[in-house]
Amino acid sequence: MFHIKSGYGNNTLPLWAVFNLYVIFICTSLPGLAISPIMGDLTKIFPGTSALESQFLSIGPNLAAIPFVFLGGWIGTRFNNNKLTFWTCLFYGICGVLFFFVPNMITLIILSFLIGIAAGILSPLASAFIADMFQGKQRTAQYGYTSATLNLVLMGCVIATGYLAKINWRLPFVVYLLPIVPLFFAKGFGKYIKEPSQLRKADTAAAGKPVHYKFSEQVNMPMLIRYCAYYFFITLVIAAISLYIPFRYSNSATAGDLTSVLFFGIMISGYTLNYVLKIMKNKVAIICILFIVAGFALMTFWSEVFIVGLGILIATYFYGVAQPYYYNKLSVASSRIALTLTLAWFASMDSIGNVVAPFIIDGIAKVFHTSTQTHPIVAFRICLWMTVIAAALVIVRKIYVEIRNKNREDKEKDSDKAAQTVKDVVDDKAKAASESTNTK
Repeated sequence: MFHIKSGYGNNTLPLWAVFNLYVIFICTSLPGLAISPIMGDLTKIFPGTSALESQFLSIGPNLAAIPFVFLGGWIGTRFNNNKLTFWTCLFYGICGVLFFFVPNMITLIILSFLIGIAAGILSPLASAFIADMFQGKQRTAQYGYTSATLNLVLMGCVIATGYLAKINWRLPFVVYLLPIVPLFFAKGFGKYIKEPSQLRKADTAAAGKPVHYKFSEQVNMPMLIRYCAYYFFITLVIAAISLYIPFRYSNSATAGDLTSVLFFGIMISGYTLNYVLKIMKNKVAIICILFIVAGFALMTFWSEVFIVGLGILIATYFYGVAQPYYYNKLSVASSRIALTLTLAWFASMDSIGNVVAPFIIDGIAKVFHTSTQTHPIVAFRICLWMTVIAAALVIVRKIYVEIRNKNREDKEKDSDKAAQTVKDVVDDKAKAASESTNTK
């Protein structure tokens, strides 16, 4: 049997356990996938479908996921994570089966909301499981690999569901049966993850009394807030690419090709994560945002499909670097007892960023008395200027932190020097007193 290095000394993990982890991770991004290829035919499938119903169907899973990402994170700090994963996947799988018997549009919307709920609960759990099963460079690499594999699978599913929809509009829903897979591995998977009850018992035994946990004391809050803000912003501007490319290029084949470049960019970044991080060192935030600026500059100032595609590739590649990098950083910045809730905060930025992106960008466009629907290039210009401002803020903060750290080091050196001077004076006085005594 193949085994994967865990990073915990010479310990390894069986291939089936890592496979199961990847499946759980992929399930967090499935909602909406089977709907995309039939969106244009909804009025034919369900006559009388309104524009509002289509919008609900499109953004419903993300809206439903947002509160349940937090709920899943909160539950994950208190109850058995393996059982929670099992029951959530079972619920997810049952909903997936029900999609094949959808009688009307309202039922389709309800089921889409329900699988969004399941995906939301699984999201922080999947990320926490990576932190449980891997350590050090292996954990960093696995955050990259899972992100890359997710986007590779999504690329394949987008293509497959498109062809399946041509045969029968219900066939794309087969992707919603994937959550059934973890049910077969649930019994053995539990021994590779850390349960809150085990951690609480260990902490109680060490302290000699019941331990009361306060979330703000279990995680580096300034770091969490900073990373969430950064991830929310880059998710928002990257989401704009897939939102407005179809309006910019009316040819569906061209729009589809450029959208696939988005998935490809995020995918290859995950497989090269450790190598790229060695080059970036401690300047990940600055380098990633600057390259996203460069990507949007290419998308904004050129209209040639190749150049625009190159811009998308550059922007999404560095987005794909930042995402797993910060997941890994937060897994270290939080205690394990609070990790699922910590990662819930971070993971929610993805859903929130995708939901609010069109409202923010369209709202900014209206301020300047223009429309992204009639002039889709405006959306890319807005994203470009937003990323330029964000890059400036990141750079200013970096300079401020370096100056502050240098001043702190200088003060510590001055303090050490002053202490050494006092010590030298005391030693000199003691030596002089000793010499005076000897002379007498």
